[in-house]
Amino acid sequence: MRRIFVYINSLLFCLTVITTSAQKKKQIVMPPDSTKWMNGFTVHADLGALAIPSLSNNVLYSMEGGLQLDLKHKIFPTIELGLAGANKVTPDNSVFKTNGLFERIGVDFNLRKKKPDSKPTNNLFIAGVRLGTSHFSYNVTNVAVTDEYWGGSQILNFTNQATTKVWYEFVVGVQVEVIKNFYMGWTIRNKNLISQDTPGKVAPWYIPGFGQNNGANWGFNYTLGYHFWPQKKQLKNTKVSSVQEIKNQINKK
Repeated sequence: MRRIFVYINSLLFCLTVITTSAQKKKQIVMPPDSTKWMNGFTVHADLGALAIPSLSNNVLYSMEGGLQLDLKHKIFPTIELGLAGANKVTPDNSVFKTNGLFERIGVDFNLRKKKPDSKPTNNLFIAGVRLGTSHFSYNVTNVAVTDEYWGGSQILNFTNQATTKVWYEFVVGVQVEVIKNFYMGWTIRNKNLISQDTPGKVAPWYIPGFGQNNGANWGFNYTLGYHFWPQKKQLKNTKVSSVQEIKNQINKK
């Protein structure tokens, strides 16, 4: 009987120690996030667009830039504006010409998780979405149409054809601070057209900001940007001491 009593007391003592230890762990409070809600904005230009004329044999051109807000270093509302055009001559000498403005609005999210013992960094691994629109006019000229029943042919010209196209994009990319406040990065985009071509109307071959009128496209941007209203001092002064703070809490217990 005495042995049973001692065994029960030992078991209760062990349970008490485990429970007390668990309660202490629950009382450990992680240090609050010191990142400010608004951390300025970045203005960037797409350098990759400069290579489009060479890659397309001077058929296409594009230029664009954007503005990206920094909210809590996690959420990045973005607006992008640009100008693009095309001058395409087909093998049968039909000509397609267009140029127009385009805009995209959307949001990116920083997928890079900050470890408690890591150093402060402004480098980003982002994923996001965009909604793009372009209102433009285009010309399709020197189109030869042959009458297979009666014979003969005629040349048709379709000028000042106006349209508005809407699409959405999925975006993934990287932004790296190369020197203080200067960022370089790249993004890959999957573009999907929402607007449909009007039946009976000559469809545009190229859509500014979207690319060839194929329903779905891939895009690539290589950007250079500058960050205004930087929070570098905050990052330096707020030394990442989360691990040490947790240790201090444990020692106090």
